[in-house]
Amino acid sequence: MNKVVIFDWGGVCESHENNLKELQDAKVRVFKRLNNNLKEEEILDKFVYRTSNNVSLGITNKQEDIEDWVNYVQKLMNINVTFAEFKKIYEEEFAKITYYKDVVKYVHSLKGRCKIGILSNLTPFDKKRIDSQYDLSKFDYVYLSFELGLRKPDRDIYEYVLNDINTKPENILFVDDEENNIKMAKKCGWNTCKAYGYELDKIKQSVENFLKQ
Repeated sequence: MNKVVIFDWGGVCESHENNLKELQDAKVRVFKRLNNNLKEEEILDKFVYRTSNNVSLGITNKQEDIEDWVNYVQKLMNINVTFAEFKKIYEEEFAKITYYKDVVKYVHSLKGRCKIGILSNLTPFDKKRIDSQYDLSKFDYVYLSFELGLRKPDRDIYEYVLNDINTKPENILFVDDEENNIKMAKKCGWNTCKAYGYELDKIKQSVENFLKQ
């Protein structure tokens, strides 16, 4: 069983339809709960996933960076609550984003036919959510950008995955909704499927064709 199917999360499992509206709504709900005087446009304009030192939250797992981000984004929004309270509210509101349960069911069904993995850009605050949706324990490989310090579509993250799995690139099928991520995977020799979670039939066909090769 040498073949590996690797799935993205956002857009493939979690719904990012309608120009990321659900993600934007979640951000607005978080800061409205903390400061109801903030306007929606102001929240979306000021919200950033970087620390005061311009470190991307998507490539760091250091507690000092995570705490700095919380303090920095609260300062931008004129808010002052504890780290624990902010984290709790963030997780509660982002947990309301819908996801494709039929995609999850299909992904899990592949166990026994091939290895399955995840390759996703996300922040430390998102891991609880991705686990509740995808159930990370069921995957053979889990590659999260903030844990690796690498992000798609940087070539380094694809090379890291390939070396960690210790297989040939043609033995990997990568399912992602972002064109730039797909392009880099192709350059690295991977098989690819560009699809959103609402295109489950397309995902299934691509996986089935890959497994028959």
